[in-house]
Amino acid sequence: MDQGLFIQMFGSAEFFVSGKPVTTRLSAKSLAILVFLICHEQRRVTREKLASMFWAESYDTATYNLRYNLWNIKKVIPPDENGAEFLITSKDFCGINPAYRYTSDLTRLEQLLEIHDEDAPADILLEINEILSREFLEDFYIRDSDEFNDWLLFERTRYQKLSQQNLEQLYDSYIKNQDTDRAEEALRTLLRINPYEEKYYCRIMKLCLQKGERHAALRWYQSCEDLLRKDLNLAPSKTLRELYLEITSQEQELSPRGETLEELTLELSGNEDTAVISGLLLSEFIELLTCACERTVVNQIPKVFLEDLSSIQSALIPTYGLEGDCRQVSQARLLNSLRGLITQLSKTYCITVYLKQEAMADPFSRHALHYLQRTCPDVFRLYPQ
Repeated sequence: MDQGLFIQMFGSAEFFVSGKPVTTRLSAKSLAILVFLICHEQRRVTREKLASMFWAESYDTATYNLRYNLWNIKKVIPPDENGAEFLITSKDFCGINPAYRYTSDLTRLEQLLEIHDEDAPADILLEINEILSREFLEDFYIRDSDEFNDWLLFERTRYQKLSQQNLEQLYDSYIKNQDTDRAEEALRTLLRINPYEEKYYCRIMKLCLQKGERHAALRWYQSCEDLLRKDLNLAPSKTLRELYLEITSQEQELSPRGETLEELTLELSGNEDTAVISGLLLSEFIELLTCACERTVVNQIPKVFLEDLSSIQSALIPTYGLEGDCRQVSQARLLNSLRGLITQLSKTYCITVYLKQEAMADPFSRHALHYLQRTCPDVFRLYPQ
């Protein structure tokens, strides 16, 4: 950068001549013309194209403004060491002189991408990442030039996609070398680029589990769930939800208890209706349980559990702001979510259920309650009567 012309295109647009900045000597439209010509270096651009792109005035006024800006560019950017001019202009065309010797971060990026492949060494990937970590022409915008701004947006999107692909390759390289810290750092950067990509949340949750950081994994899930609901009104994918359920189902066994639990006693009773309607008694149990618990405690339960359980107890939907899509949930998943609910509540409560007229309970409800007794024996007690 100390000798000749250096152009910075990623981050803020900057032009240096022999190490000295000359950017402020160029108008915004002069910079835009330069950037556009540099990015179309392999072909000449017509004067008419440039004039119409940057000036909405009459043809004579637009061509005069273009001529003035080209003159100013030539005045600011001197010939190279061989005497070559930076711009080549004619009556009809403009372009960058291919004989002009200069350097730029864009040129370096193109060189790196030419040697980039699936097995590219980490130093190449890191240098590409260093360039692409800054936005292309950051905060640059030309008023009243929609065509240029649309082109600029397309280029930014293209380089952002390149950055994402390069970071994924870096992540794969780190995983291959068992460098979990750098792999996690790459995923964090990927999530800044695309915060809605659920596969990145799955990967970073698994990395947290690998390092024994279960609570960090749960926080990543919660961040994803909150973002998807707030911005897109969507629930996390099945894959992500199942990973979360797997973590929470083991949490009770791994978390030591240091506080006295509050005793919570419920009474259930079978009847003619619960004998013939599958899941009805379980639905009543869920309603009794959630009503008996403090609202603030239930609000801390992941919505994935409550949503599954709302398929048989619709009162949960308006009470806790759930999606009322009436989706069907398999019995296995329902039992898993039921256990997840009890596991979360067990941080505060020890639950005792007295079941009257058990013989009048439908088979699924009866099985579900006994399943809880078997899987959560320390915090859930069932006494048939």
